[in-house]
Amino acid sequence: MLKGERVKLGPIKREYVDSFLRWFNDPEITQYLIAYRPMTRMAEEEWMENLKNREDSIHFSIVIPNEEGSEKLIGNCGIHKIDCKNRVGEVGIVIGEKEFQNKGFGTEAMELLLEYGFDTVNLNRIELYTYDFNISALKSYKKVGFIEEGRKRQSIWINGSYHDAILMGILAEEWRKKKMV
Repeated sequence: MLKGERVKLGPIKREYVDSFLRWFNDPEITQYLIAYRPMTRMAEEEWMENLKNREDSIHFSIVIPNEEGSEKLIGNCGIHKIDCKNRVGEVGIVIGEKEFQNKGFGTEAMELLLEYGFDTVNLNRIELYTYDFNISALKSYKKVGFIEEGRKRQSIWINGSYHDAILMGILAEEWRKKKMV
């Protein structure tokens, strides 16, 4: 388990399937994700079952302590498309519990994920895609050190109009330099 000040990154558990289904069938959440089809229980359970066979990705739950002393699931994140030869990975994150969005939990989780990616997985480059209308995510990614590297203009159709997909990246040397400050 990776621990930050307010969040922890832990394993994906079968008991989380209901939360994942709620999040990934909510248009307010999925508008920011690649996924756009309704998620079925069978598909989500199959995804969870296949996690153990995925060599090119690492997945975490995002949890916070609650008043009862246990943990509350608020999101998930991971490093995907890991290319061991070139030491590159792509990250993704979702804070699915809406009352915890835009409160810094995602930023802290992303910092933990980057630290893991660079220091444990030994990646040299971590990248992500986001959309031009996802202003809070853009601010969060820039805060942790991602740099906009390019745009795929009008490459995604969401909520009745086209939007740009923005490629952002951060290098291990940039991450370490930022941590020293």
